[in-house]
Amino acid sequence: MRVRHEVQAVIFDEATSSKQVLILKKIDFSAKRYRWRLLKGGVNDGETETEAMHREIFEETGLKNVKILGKVHSYEFVFKSVRHIVSGYLVKADSKEPIKLQKSEVADCLWTTKENALQMLHWNNERDAVRQLK
Repeated sequence: MRVRHEVQAVIFDEATSSKQVLILKKIDFSAKRYRWRLLKGGVNDGETETEAMHREIFEETGLKNVKILGKVHSYEFVFKSVRHIVSGYLVKADSKEPIKLQKSEVADCLWTTKENALQMLHWNNERDAVRQLK
C-alpha cells in the first residue's frame, strides 16, 4: 500500500476578542459537493513538515505572515488504497492579510469563531484538530 504524508493547518488569529479560525471550502470529489475543511496538503520528498506547511499555506491562500506554533494532532486513514498519515499544526496568522485563493483547489474561505468552525467542518479528525486550539 502506498503511503502519503500530509500536513494540516489550524490557522487562527487572536486579533479580535475571540480567536478566529480560517476554514476553506473545497470540493469533496467522492460526495460530489463542497465541504468546509482545514487547509491540508502533501509533504514532498526532501521537505520537512514545517516546510510543507509553509508551502501549502502560501499555495492555497497566499498567506506569508504565518507562524507555525507546533504539532498538536495526528491521524491516519486509508482512501483508494493509499494510507494517509496526517500531522496537524497550530498556525498563527494575521486575518487582515489579504487572501489569494488557489482557485483550482479552494472555492472560498472564511474567518470564523472556533465554535462555528466546529459546526461547519465535516470531518471528525478536522474538528479534533480545531479543539486543540485553546
